[in-house]
Amino acid sequence: MQHLFQRLSAAVLLIILLLAGCAANGAETGTSPLLLNGPGSDLETAVNTAPSAAIESEPAANPVTVSDTVEYDERGIEVGFTAEGRPYRGNPDAPVVLEEYSDFQCPFCARFAQQTLPSLLENQVTNGEVLLIFYDFPLTNIHAQAAAASHAARCAGEQGAAAYWAMHDLLFDSGDQWANSKADEMFVDYATQLGLDVAAFTACQADGRYEDAVTADMSLGQSRGVSSTPSFFLNGQMLVGAQPLETFNSAIAAVNGGQAIATEVPAEPQQAAPAIAPTPVTIVSGNAAYALGNPTAGITIVEFTDYQCPYCARHVSQTLPQIVTDLIETGRVYYVVKDFPLEQIHPQAATAAAAARCAGEQEAYWEMHDLLFSAQESWSGKENVSSILVDKAFELGLDTDAFSECLNSGRQDQVIQDNLEEGIALGVRGTPSFFINGYPVSGAQPFELFTYAVELAEAGTLADAYVQTAEPTAVPTPSGPVNVPTEGAYAIGDPNAPVTIVEFTDFQCPYCSRHFLQTFPQIKENYIDKGLVYYVFRDFPLTSIHPQAELAAEAARCAGDQGAYVEMHDALFSNQQAWSGRGDAAALFARYAADLGLDETTFTACLESNTHQMKVYEDLDLGSSLGINGTPAFFVNGYFLNGAQPYSTFAEAVDYFLEQ
Repeated sequence: MQHLFQRLSAAVLLIILLLAGCAANGAETGTSPLLLNGPGSDLETAVNTAPSAAIESEPAANPVTVSDTVEYDERGIEVGFTAEGRPYRGNPDAPVVLEEYSDFQCPFCARFAQQTLPSLLENQVTNGEVLLIFYDFPLTNIHAQAAAASHAARCAGEQGAAAYWAMHDLLFDSGDQWANSKADEMFVDYATQLGLDVAAFTACQADGRYEDAVTADMSLGQSRGVSSTPSFFLNGQMLVGAQPLETFNSAIAAVNGGQAIATEVPAEPQQAAPAIAPTPVTIVSGNAAYALGNPTAGITIVEFTDYQCPYCARHVSQTLPQIVTDLIETGRVYYVVKDFPLEQIHPQAATAAAAARCAGEQEAYWEMHDLLFSAQESWSGKENVSSILVDKAFELGLDTDAFSECLNSGRQDQVIQDNLEEGIALGVRGTPSFFINGYPVSGAQPFELFTYAVELAEAGTLADAYVQTAEPTAVPTPSGPVNVPTEGAYAIGDPNAPVTIVEFTDFQCPYCSRHFLQTFPQIKENYIDKGLVYYVFRDFPLTSIHPQAELAAEAARCAGDQGAYVEMHDALFSNQQAWSGRGDAAALFARYAADLGLDETTFTACLESNTHQMKVYEDLDLGSSLGINGTPAFFVNGYFLNGAQPYSTFAEAVDYFLEQ
């Protein structure tokens, strides 16, 4: 039995990189390469590739169509704007188009701007080999001032392309000055430094005239598979991250020579190539929240956690105690805890992380850590969370005045943000996430997997567990390796149908709307209405890019209280353009409820009290635990299918299962 578990553990280690508790990012996905392709497809590859699979990129439409106005920057490089209004540097006729999706507050984007871009400008851009086009991709869920910085650069651009790029460079060079609540004031100071018309710049900043343009860049990037910054496309081929200069030089040379820099997803199943063992990462412990055990132990486990994440709570209650007794107290493991608050879906997580660190100032970090997780329901989602946390400090016998002063001072905020940035740089996308001697392990895994991984690390063979064989992957029996709960969710069709489709959706997502308008009606007519498919709806609102999506999900559930979930679901998607982006969306939802003949007073009371907010969050957590990071996302009898695929793809998948 132990040998069987070890074989299973090794297999699990091959896929846990793709499984997490609560997702950190929220990228929408449109149509991507098919991960489940009906009869004859490699269904196991479909599952193991999961939602984070590579997405084929498409070059932007007419990326080098430029406006009539041409200027030159301080280096003598041509600068201007494309016909779509995006800033460029270089010769529009250059053979290589380098498109950059960036976030002005992202430290890795700044590193690219400061360390790599100057050489590219001096060489490949100046000599006419490369045209650089800049796209905004502010990750506002972790960089609160990033969108404002994008807007500031565009406002500078109203006074010329050279002014845009001067502001661009200044923003990246001085991020530590403006990444705070006084960002707008600093932007005005920068406009003054650059000799701009400050009155015009300030007026532009005040009216938010470029917010839609920044959002459009985000949407375009997401449709091309961008989910992090910086991300690049070289003649349409994707390159992710602040890669060293040598990587860009090689990639540019390859593209200019007509070669590929990335492997595309094959159209047909192929033999699986041997995987390469991951390179272990080095993680400093200086900014850790806490550590347990002997720092000189042979094995170090670093955990990135979120106090509001239910999967982290499960790890703390079910797995960590045995790790402490069997691995830490025996001297085998040094256990380091770092913060990774996913504020997009867990708005009190950062405050809780600060509370634990504030308790640590009174030598009670671990006691507060355990109490926050064991009593998660008592504070999670509550408006008065700070006062509740002070009560927790009182329970632990702490000096509540000192604790309150620490919590209100914000002095823990920067180190928590540093932990978050570090985790993102290491590839963390969800919680809990672990690194065992630098090797990644994602999700609330059982204790047996930890002890097995530790044994491998002690033997020096942990890397081998990540390497697949080169043997062809057989098509598995379609029993579905992913268990997607359907209990408590709204659904249509026969619960006993042979095929179950679970959709994770965002009511404000245009790709979800496309699925609803173009594909879902055919699925309903040909499969659901005939008793062949049970179709389950789950929420996955990407609030960092769709601010009304969560409220819309709650509206559908409030209508569901009156037996009209599906009707409201349909109304929300049919009228998406009418309410999306509107501050008065709630009033429009109430109007839809009235049109459906619902009790409007009851509906409004439900919506205003956020009656179903926690249910929406539970769906988010469920989807995140399954590895979802974009919408729409589907599971067909447990097998993952990504994006707004055409009806034919769903038909192939469903028919495959019906034929078994």
